[in-house]
Amino acid sequence: MKNFSQIITEHLSDKVQNGYGPVYDSILKNLRHKPLNILEIGIGTVIPDAPSNMAWQGGNYRPGASLRAFKEYFPNAMIYGGDIQDDCMFEEPRIKTFKFDSTNLSQCNAALMDMTFDIIIDDGLHTTPAQLKTFRNLWHRVNDGGFYFMEDVWSPLYEEWQTAFGDIDAEKWDYKSNSAKYTFIVFSK
Repeated sequence: MKNFSQIITEHLSDKVQNGYGPVYDSILKNLRHKPLNILEIGIGTVIPDAPSNMAWQGGNYRPGASLRAFKEYFPNAMIYGGDIQDDCMFEEPRIKTFKFDSTNLSQCNAALMDMTFDIIIDDGLHTTPAQLKTFRNLWHRVNDGGFYFMEDVWSPLYEEWQTAFGDIDAEKWDYKSNSAKYTFIVFSK
């Protein structure tokens, strides 16, 4: 059985090169065959002038690499994605995408209605204000026992994350890759 790093690499996601693969695998491997709802913010636009784009991946990359990898890794899960770019909208068996701005609560609520999730991954716009707003808009949608992953956290949020999320009732930990360039924060409800 392939591990998360192998699967995510085959789908051309940047999660392994950022050093996240082994951490995801260690946290999520025991959930692998459960019927989960998973939401990822940031589907991977290839529009070159869009913020946080994946155009640098070249011609083989297509939006939704991580969604397809999560679909393979979690064979019994429903995978959802949210993004603001039209080129990221698609639907496949067990994958559905929504167009909305995760920093806008009314757009989140309109798109997701009463949906809740076992895992939410914020791989959207990697700015402190966007990550804070996205978290505040989506944290209540994480089911008890679920996880919220905030990827690519940069200073000053990374340096101040314990203060920024001090009021959140959750187990929290951070991970810094060997390069110390890429970091993420994990919340467990």
